[in-house]
Amino acid sequence: MIDWRALPSLPALRAFDAAVRTGSYSEAARTLNVTHAAIAQHVRALEKHFGQTLMTRAGQGMAPTPEGALLATHLTEGFDTIAAGCARLSDITAMRPFTLSCTLAFAENWLMPRVSDFWAKHPDIELAILPNNALVNFKTDLVDCAARYGHGGWPGLTATPLLTGEFIVVAAPQLAPAQPVRNMAELGDVVWVTNDIPGEHHVLVRDFGFHAPDIRMRTFATNGLVLAAVRSGLGFSIQSRSLIGRDLADGTLVEVFAKPTEGLGYWIVHPEGAETQRLRLFKRWLLSHV
Repeated sequence: MIDWRALPSLPALRAFDAAVRTGSYSEAARTLNVTHAAIAQHVRALEKHFGQTLMTRAGQGMAPTPEGALLATHLTEGFDTIAAGCARLSDITAMRPFTLSCTLAFAENWLMPRVSDFWAKHPDIELAILPNNALVNFKTDLVDCAARYGHGGWPGLTATPLLTGEFIVVAAPQLAPAQPVRNMAELGDVVWVTNDIPGEHHVLVRDFGFHAPDIRMRTFATNGLVLAAVRSGLGFSIQSRSLIGRDLADGTLVEVFAKPTEGLGYWIVHPEGAETQRLRLFKRWLLSHV
């Protein structure tokens, strides 16, 4: 096992390696996006650690002493091995499909009508879609990002709002009230159609001011079945306007009541930290369709 406490700092070793490779503190500073003074300070720290002069002036630049050249040889081998390992891992990551986890409702009603556009614009990115209402483990499930439902603010995750804002009560045209609905209390005696997945419609029902045991409710396994039931006139449902735009446009469903629900909706979620190029492209594509 490596005793890291006996080694100089990694930034100092990296600065020294860059100075040897470029033959210049100034070039090393530009390579690492730091100052000339920072490179010089790191080299002095190494010289103090080893008790040896490691760099000396050579014309307009700098060159390693024999002791510095010995250290540089080992650092070159080590850093090149690290770089090769990182490149290999990046290649493996690029070869596997870019994987999106999302709820069934999101996949059925929003993603699938649009995903052909992504494939047309990015034929080099293989996209795997995992429609699953269970939460994923980003560390073990090899999922790159997820489209998840809620209010955002999940610890350890970056959440970008995708479809948030207005939710509406919808029904088949034959069930829609003849007069405009002014508040949800006027719909207290209707039958509600929802799915039995914890999280989505139950949160909506609560946010719309209902207590689930006090209302008549029919439940189905997926939101696709919910919408099929509502289209058939089996009851009313609360839906994100963005998920049912086509039904509203062709008159299959009609809007009964609308309510802005701040922050509640679908979010693009991924672990905090650096984003891969494929993740940036996919997020940009998702947001372009909002």
